[in-house]
Amino acid sequence: MINTDQVSVICIAYNHEKWIEKALESVAQQDHSYKELIIVDNGSADHTLVNIRNWVARYSGKLPIAVIAKPISVPYCALFNEVLKQATGEFIVDLSGDDFLYPQHLSLSVARLRQVPVAAFVFSNATLSEENGDQEMYYQDNDISTFKDQVLGREFYEVLIRKSFISSPTVVFRSQMLRQEGGYDASLSYEDFDIQIRLTSKYPVVFSDHIGIYKRKHANSLSAQQYRRYRSVMLPSTLRICEKIRDINTSLTEKSALKTRVIFELKHALWSANFDVAQGFVALAKELEVEGVEFRLYRLWLWLKLDISWLYVQLT
Repeated sequence: MINTDQVSVICIAYNHEKWIEKALESVAQQDHSYKELIIVDNGSADHTLVNIRNWVARYSGKLPIAVIAKPISVPYCALFNEVLKQATGEFIVDLSGDDFLYPQHLSLSVARLRQVPVAAFVFSNATLSEENGDQEMYYQDNDISTFKDQVLGREFYEVLIRKSFISSPTVVFRSQMLRQEGGYDASLSYEDFDIQIRLTSKYPVVFSDHIGIYKRKHANSLSAQQYRRYRSVMLPSTLRICEKIRDINTSLTEKSALKTRVIFELKHALWSANFDVAQGFVALAKELEVEGVEFRLYRLWLWLKLDISWLYVQLT
């Protein structure tokens, strides 16, 4: 049974011993009264699970807490879907064990969703923190002005095809719509691009003008592995998502947006010497009737299998 007004925070941690207690405490300190916390240790090899259990033992609040410990690490999307079945909240948050929430994130996000009952999710701004301590906002003022106070419909789906635009860790889902879509695609290695595409192709979404999340950027984060040299585990999933977009698209402008995305991903696949998946992007580009000098150059690059990924690492 879904509990109205309740937010279910699903916190999945893997080797997050340095940050997990901060993440959990940030949920406990939310000013939104109705919440539950489901903590999952995904087979960590460090002291993450010990730190989780220590925090839970010390915690004496009214927040309902459940702890799940996986003996070995399992694929993220399938694990999230497993835990989603246990969540009782009207709203869902997918919190990484190395991030934390600012105190009003849940209350402000729920309030924005209440304003637009047909919205599948709300997203907000985030603080991005580099390993050296430097910080910046995910969105700048000129970005926010383009979607603040708007209900973002099918046209926003086209925006997301062209480029990653949502601060994914800030998303608060409406659980009914997330479940109707079957949760995350368990065949993929990562979740955010695909679920955003599937939801925005069917439902409107909204933005809340607040800073909701403190997001850590570090070498071991999943996003840092997106264009890993030679053996990216994420690029094959990105190709699959692009193929799904091809089947969802209904207009010429959406097809044009997909062409832009495919060329972008092909370029990075070549730069990072992921030539097998680059071949898949070339095949999809041909199907989409991509033309031009840039695409011909990339096809030649693939044929030569020119490996300059060492330079790519230095530049990025």
